[in-house]
Amino acid sequence: MGGQRRGKAVERKKFQTAVDMAEALPHLFKPISDSPTLIGEEQDSLAQCEAAVETLKAAFWAAGKALHIIRDARLYRQTHKNFNDYCDERWGMQREYADKLIRTWPIAEALIKRQASGELTPIGVKTLNQAQTWELVPAADTWDVDAATFVYETVIEVNGEKVTAEILNGAVNALPKTGEFDKKAVKDRIVDYFANISNRSTSNRRTTKRTETADPIAARAEKAIQEKWLRKLAAKDQQSAAAYIDHIQRQLNALRAELLQGEVVPGQREGANIP
Repeated sequence: MGGQRRGKAVERKKFQTAVDMAEALPHLFKPISDSPTLIGEEQDSLAQCEAAVETLKAAFWAAGKALHIIRDARLYRQTHKNFNDYCDERWGMQREYADKLIRTWPIAEALIKRQASGELTPIGVKTLNQAQTWELVPAADTWDVDAATFVYETVIEVNGEKVTAEILNGAVNALPKTGEFDKKAVKDRIVDYFANISNRSTSNRRTTKRTETADPIAARAEKAIQEKWLRKLAAKDQQSAAAYIDHIQRQLNALRAELLQGEVVPGQREGANIP
């Protein structure tokens, strides 16, 4: 099919507002090529659309930074006597919310820039929102923005991708409230926080199981797993944690072969090669 002129990258940088960007999006609501690989015009359209979607993630960061500039430089003074009136009359926004945006934007900026530079996994930031960032503000107030980003990254490292405002709130509340920022001490506190959550969850499951059926074999097996210690080890050294689990697995396989003659080691029925 006939190709259209490729858009120039510089043209996409001229947008002054989100409305400008939305109105400039291509009116391309059906494929213009049968090729499984996007042609040049389609690649341009995809890049332009993804740039528009990307603004959603950074919206509260941009708004907070802009309000900070307007407030501190008193850019509202030509039309409003104070910042409170400006927020209310210009944006229908309460001063309290504006201040909240102002306090969160430096943390959001630091995290998103770390992602862009490859220092932080994209998975960790793709769901970043204002509620999560707000929970990191106490860490930034106590120490600095770098401390807040370290807390966020440590939560991702210890707990995986499940980062919520509630989890961040608990992790920050588990930190010391004063003193110099010590990365090792902070990481240990966060590891302990998740270990305690896990232990409470395990305890609840055990209670439920005991209520449903008294199974002393299962209860003893659960107690044999040093879950809290293993979580701490995995957070500090995943290779050592994996080696420990492999060692336990080999011991169990050897015991099964010795004590339960004729029993097949789990996994070998499917041809698995368990050491």
